[in-house]
Amino acid sequence: MNRPKVYKILLLEDDESSAKLLLHTLERYNFDVTHVVDGMSGLTKIRNNSFDLVISDVNMPYLDGISFLEKGKDMLKMTPVIMLTAVGEKEQVRRAALSHVTAYLLKPIANQALLEKIAQVLQLKPENIFDKKQHPLTISVSELSISQMLLEIQGCPGKKSQDEIFDRFMLTLGGRASFTNLRINLDKIFFYEVRALQILDDLIAKILKQTNIRASSLFLDSEFFNDNVVDLQPYSYLSEVNIISK
Repeated sequence: MNRPKVYKILLLEDDESSAKLLLHTLERYNFDVTHVVDGMSGLTKIRNNSFDLVISDVNMPYLDGISFLEKGKDMLKMTPVIMLTAVGEKEQVRRAALSHVTAYLLKPIANQALLEKIAQVLQLKPENIFDKKQHPLTISVSELSISQMLLEIQGCPGKKSQDEIFDRFMLTLGGRASFTNLRINLDKIFFYEVRALQILDDLIAKILKQTNIRASSLFLDSEFFNDNVVDLQPYSYLSEVNIISK
């Protein structure tokens, strides 16, 4: 399986509960979501970044969704926009139509309806959408020798995976100081998560700080590094360990 394309989405939603539900749905798939709570913040984001899709609520503080589109039309250009509307917002829908909104979704939004609308707007086929839940994270820790441990990680990580992996590793380590070498094997699917490198960097940081293992004795093995040119400079700890190249 090739690494799926990650689609960048800007989400403008000021209601906390609605935003939480939308983020929970979107982050399950190969979508990299940037969330803001008002149109002014949205303008800042599109001024400095490019997105594959914008999903915007209508009513927001400081600058509403329609005004955001009107002011940001030159920056958005051909970027498709899905507008989230409520019953009775006919005037806003009329203004949105003049602002070249691509599609509408009526609140409250069902997960399947959201996914289908995104697929329609971005012209995605089923094989273009990667469901991370179909590849749950599995963690295995074993002893290779009196001084070396093996940490094997398969599947796609989530937001709390760094702590989950570290806790599992430390449970097996059991406070024993004799282990000074560590080999970490990861399958390629781990890197289907857009924040995988940051998760890995944070995990390595905790291991180096809380065990006797040093960066020079930590070896990282994954086909991902053979198949991709990866800039590790932004990752302070990941850039210091040994990457095994086959």
